Amino acid sequence: MGTTEDAVEGAREAAHSHWFERLARLGYVANGVLHLTLGLLAVNVARATGAEAEQSGAIATLAKQPGGVVLIWICTLGALLLGVWCVAQAIFPGGDGNRYRIKQAGIAVVFFAVATTFGRHALGGGKDSSRQSSSASGVLMSSPVGSVALVVAGLVVIGVGGYFVYRGFSRSFRKILRPQENPAMRRIVNVFGTVGYTAKGLVLVAVGLLFIVATFQHDPQDATGLDGALKSIRDQPFGPPALFVVAVGLMAYGVFLFLRSRYDQME
Repeated sequence: MGTTEDAVEGAREAAHSHWFERLARLGYVANGVLHLTLGLLAVNVARATGAEAEQSGAIATLAKQPGGVVLIWICTLGALLLGVWCVAQAIFPGGDGNRYRIKQAGIAVVFFAVATTFGRHALGGGKDSSRQSSSASGVLMSSPVGSVALVVAGLVVIGVGGYFVYRGFSRSFRKILRPQENPAMRRIVNVFGTVGYTAKGLVLVAVGLLFIVATFQHDPQDATGLDGALKSIRDQPFGPPALFVVAVGLMAYGVFLFLRSRYDQME
C-alpha cells in the first residue's frame, strides 16, 4: 500500500516539476512557428502564387529550409511535451475542481494534434490536410446525419472563432500570463495578443462558415479548412489587401505564442 502511495506521490511531484514545466513551454514555441509559417503562406495565397495555406503545407515549407527537419523534430517534441504536461495537470490538478481538469484535457488534445501534424512530416509522411478535409466532408455529406454533423462542427468552429475575437478585443488573454513589470513589454504583449487573437478568431469564423455553406450546397470541394477560407477571403472585393491583414494577424499570433512560452502562468 505504501509503495502505491509513494508512486502516486512521486508522479504528482513529477507533474509539477519545474523542469517539466520549462520543457513543456516548448509547445507554445512549436505552435508559434506553425502560425508564423501559416501567415507567410497566407501572403503567398494573397499574391495568388498557388501556395496552400494549411498546416501540412506550412510544415512542408519548413522542411525545405536549411535545418528545417531539425526544427520540425524540436516542434514535435515541444508540442508532445506540452500535451503530456497538460494530461499530468488534469490527473494531478493544481487548480480548482473539474473545470481546471477539463481545460487542461482540452489543451492536451490541441497540442497532441499539433505534435501529430509535425511528427508526420518529421517521419516523411505528411499529407495535404485540405484534401483530407474535403474528402472527409464528401463522405459526411453523403448522409443526412453526416450533413447535420458538419453543420454542427461549423457552428462549433464559429463559436471558437468568436471566443478568440472576444479574447483579443477584451484582452482577457492577459489572465493566463504572469504580470510583466516592464511597461514596454506589457505594450508588446497587448499589441501582439490583441491583433493575433482577433485575426485567428476571424479565420476560424471563416472556416466554420465555409463548412456550413459547403454542406448546404453539397460541395465538399469548398470544405477545405484554412486554405479554403483564406482563398475565399482573397476572392472577395478588396480580398488581397484583407488577406494581407489576416496574414499579419496570424504572424502576430505566432509571436504572441512565443511570448506566451515565456509568460504563461502554466497553472
